[in-house]
Order: sequence, then structure tokens, then C-alpha cells
Amino acid sequence: MVEYLKEFLSDPFYNVTSKILLILLFGIILNRFFKLFLQRSIDKIENTSNKTRIKFIGNAIDFLSYTIVFIGAIYTIPSLKALAVGLFAGASIFAAFLGFASQKAFSDIISGLFIIIFKPFRVDDILKIKDEIGTVEDITLRHTVMRGLENKRLIYPNSWITSEPLINWTLVDPRVNKFMYVSISYDSDIATAEKIIKEEAIKHPSLIDVRTEEQKANGEPIVKVDVLSFDNFVINFRVPLWAEDLPNAMGMMFDVQRAIQERFKTEEGVELAKPSQKLYIKNEN
Repeated sequence: MVEYLKEFLSDPFYNVTSKILLILLFGIILNRFFKLFLQRSIDKIENTSNKTRIKFIGNAIDFLSYTIVFIGAIYTIPSLKALAVGLFAGASIFAAFLGFASQKAFSDIISGLFIIIFKPFRVDDILKIKDEIGTVEDITLRHTVMRGLENKRLIYPNSWITSEPLINWTLVDPRVNKFMYVSISYDSDIATAEKIIKEEAIKHPSLIDVRTEEQKANGEPIVKVDVLSFDNFVINFRVPLWAEDLPNAMGMMFDVQRAIQERFKTEEGVELAKPSQKLYIKNEN
């Protein structure tokens, strides 16, 4: 039995397998340790810039640990080691092909570093890119991941997202001035409509007061109802609503619009605009 065990332990296949398993185990443990440490750091941090850096470092650690494990496993197997050394030492065509294939990936990695350094956006920022609005969830070495309005994940290559114009609703000041548009008919009383719009907007708990002390002393209203334009069938109002962030601003606009519509149903002298036509018949007698 002892002789058989010695023979088994001296088997080259066993030695190679055990080394590969040890390398894998070491890589997994090291990766888990760093990820756990970084996750605890993220949980304690409220600053979005620091949170973004830590998430990016975590993704970099993932890449480096898997790369080290892969290289270590190759160099453990003598035949694969000899093949790898031969390829990297004498295959210039292979090196050129590899360089061309990795050009895009390298561009994404450099763009990811620029995002972390110059901070056009951070984790938890709300962005609008093209026609999509979402919250930044993660910035990896190659991609930026956003959670869209329908809870879908939008994944953009870093090199692409840094070359596209975008709107950041959170950078510098997360407060949002959301314009609400209301249209009434020409038969409506403008003063009554303004009064209803102001009252329903002021009632909403998400509305914030951004007036300066001087503006308050001068009696400027917390909500201004401006007559924007006179169109063919309607009078248009523009109402700026201030909220702490974009989700609160959108929810407030929906609620206020509903409340205004209900008030217009019951109030005298005001109604929402609707298409109308007047027909004039010429009397030739």
C-alpha cells in the first residue's frame, strides 16, 4: 500500500494536477479576499467618486487574478509552457495578429481609466445617452453598465461612451428643474388656470424651494406659471418644478398633472385644450 502511494505521488500527472489546483485555489481565495474587502469599503462610502474608483479597482483585480491563474496553469504544464514560449519568442505574425485583435480592448481599457481620472460620470449618476436614460451601476475595464428605466441593463464600450455627448443629471448638483407643460383652451380663464396649477404644485411633497433670501423678500412665488405661447387652438403654460433628483422630479410632474386635470374638471371657467374647428357658411342671399 505504501509503495503504491509513493508511486502515485511521484506520478507526473498527479504533480501537474495538484499544482494547477493549488494555483486555482490560491487565485480564487485571493480574489474573494480582495472583493470582500472592497465591497465592505463600498458599503461604508457615500462619496460616489470613491465608490467608482473602488468598483473599477475590483474589476481590475478580477482581470489580473484570472490572468495570473491562466499564465500559472500554462507554465505548470511542460508541453504548454514550451508551446507558449515558442509562440511568444518566434511568432511575429501571431504577435501582430494579437495586437490587432486587442486594439479595441486596449482602447476600452484606456477609456475606462480616463473615466476614472476625469470623472465625466460616476457610479450612481443618472445619464442620458442618445434616447436612453439610466443609472450607472458599474464601470468595468471594458464596459460601462447602466440600469435603464425599464430595469434593463445598457452596456456600452468605454471607448464609445467617452466619444458620445451625454447628459449627466447628477454631476455637481443633483437637483433637477423639470419643466411641466400645460395647455388650456382659449375659452378658459388664464388667472384661474394659473391659480390651480400653483396650488397643486405647491402641495406636492417633492417640491423644493430654491429661491434666494432676496427673492423671498421680493415676494417671488415658489412656483412660476409662465404663459409660453399662443397656438392655433391652445394657450400653453410652462411650469418649472424643482426636486432633489430626476426620479423625484418625474414622479412629481406625473402627480401634479393628474391633480390639475381633476381640478380642471370641477372648476368653472377653465378646461384643458382640445382640437377644435369653427365652420363659417357664407349666406349668399
